[in-house]
Amino acid sequence: MHSTIDTRILHIVQQAAHYGIGTMGLGEALTAALVLDRSDWLRERGYSIAQALDRIGPEWAARLSEVARQFHTEVTHARLRFSFEIIPHHSDSGGYTLRLLSDGQEVGGGRFSARGRSVQFADEQSAYDEALAVGCAWLEGKQTEVFPELSH
Repeated sequence: MHSTIDTRILHIVQQAAHYGIGTMGLGEALTAALVLDRSDWLRERGYSIAQALDRIGPEWAARLSEVARQFHTEVTHARLRFSFEIIPHHSDSGGYTLRLLSDGQEVGGGRFSARGRSVQFADEQSAYDEALAVGCAWLEGKQTEVFPELSH
């Protein structure tokens, strides 16, 4: 019986993480707020934690911790899915190559040069800093696409 409840709660939480609680019924919104630790959502609906737990009932309340663990495991996998690496060039052109990775496969990137024919930056540190900033921004964007809840 727990697996059916867990599946239902997890689906609610995933939907809330992607779309918010605006169109959800009260019980679903409170459940999502509790699992995602969103006190702002509870306040939005006019509930305290104790009131929300009472409203969703003991059967669902008993499953919240397990579903929260499962959801956060999914979030962790999403975080690990995307990465980037910065590879230095040991040649006359200097600079760095940024590789954007999804599940270990390159999906984009760029070259950040401080010397040579296509000089983009004043020095090696500036080239590295820009590659790092671009990689971090891409990573944050990809993770937020998968789980918008990460951005709250």
